[in-house]
Amino acid sequence: MGALASSLLVYGHVMKGAVGEAYLAALAITQKYQATGKEVLSAYSRFYSLLLTAGYDTFQDYILDQILLGRDNAFARAVAQGTLEAGAPVLRAVAYDLDALQELALPLPQVAEMIADAAPAAGPYWLEGASSISLKKAKKALPAGAGALEDVIAIDPHTPSRFIGRPPSDQELATWKAAISGKDAWGEAVPLLQQYYHLHGFGITSRNSTLRWVKGAFEEGPDGSAAASLTPLSVLEGPRATLDANTLEHCEGRPAHHVLAAGPSGSGKSSLLWDYTLAAGKERGLRLVDVSGAELGNILEVARGCGRYPRLRFVLVADHVDFPLRGAAAAELCSGLSGSGPSGWPSNTLLYMGASASSALSYDAVVNRFGLILTTKDLDAEGFATTLRQVAGEDGAKLTDEDVTYAADWAKKQAGGLSIRSAVHYVRRARAGA
Repeated sequence: MGALASSLLVYGHVMKGAVGEAYLAALAITQKYQATGKEVLSAYSRFYSLLLTAGYDTFQDYILDQILLGRDNAFARAVAQGTLEAGAPVLRAVAYDLDALQELALPLPQVAEMIADAAPAAGPYWLEGASSISLKKAKKALPAGAGALEDVIAIDPHTPSRFIGRPPSDQELATWKAAISGKDAWGEAVPLLQQYYHLHGFGITSRNSTLRWVKGAFEEGPDGSAAASLTPLSVLEGPRATLDANTLEHCEGRPAHHVLAAGPSGSGKSSLLWDYTLAAGKERGLRLVDVSGAELGNILEVARGCGRYPRLRFVLVADHVDFPLRGAAAAELCSGLSGSGPSGWPSNTLLYMGASASSALSYDAVVNRFGLILTTKDLDAEGFATTLRQVAGEDGAKLTDEDVTYAADWAKKQAGGLSIRSAVHYVRRARAGA
């Protein structure tokens, strides 16, 4: 098995992770001359623990997941970026690797049986437990062919989709895996892989709509802001409609603007820039990238990192930024936003920036680079009452005028004033029974 794993040409990374290496080590030790039972069981226990921690029910599921993830895979990158030519020789290497990985993906009961044969002291009780790893109750086997991906076909090279779509859901991912594993020989699934990478991309961007840029690379990002509330709010209708329209233009590959949002603390800037932008663009394949204050001086590097994925649409979100900007951050923005292309800002990426409440905005060189400037404001008593009821959802109709007055007094005394944030906090506090 070790020699077979070493022969992988394109998908070598699948067996080089901690789980794959532990699997090969467990198999190898069963062939080791005079290996003790303790050594054999310890090797299998390490593999079992790593597979369980990684969240997979079977080793085959792990292998299929890594194949579809396509991390550090030049073939997956070429398909996702549209640079793979029809009939390229690498397709034969991919087919070989898929067949080899199918052979490597032994059922867990078979592996446990091999371990038990090499370490007889383990006994039948151990074998029963070691043959299954799922955290879920076993389900009845599906009929043959159930769950197959009915509409997966080879990509028509004359009508490819222009942009990569959203990440697949867990159910969709399971269906893609079933479509590959359902082949008599996995090597026959090369067209399926091409279809998958073309539709969903590869690596971390293929699994996450929200990302974070940290020290020169993408990491999984946050789901939403701390004061997230996707309930339509009347006080944000105007800026949200403008922002949504801009976001949708970008998702369709049409010219769109960089956006600067300004306003007092708690007035909805973060929800606009992150939550509502994600809601508008997620199903259309948009990826949001959280750019922290520590990375603001490297904003052009972040944008160029996004530019390496030309068939994806990105929005960089930098929130709570103090204006006026000076130093490296200002120079980076002025340089990058002055134009697109190799020396400037990539066309597949927009910047949505939120000014801190203490910012002093003026139409300087940086602010002038933003095509849209949105403003939010504090709420008056009427606006707070409306927002409170909208945030409360179905419970909003039950709020009396006295309830609203009490909430407004609490917001002024305990939450810094009447704002969207204080309305959200009050509703959460009330529902928690505080």
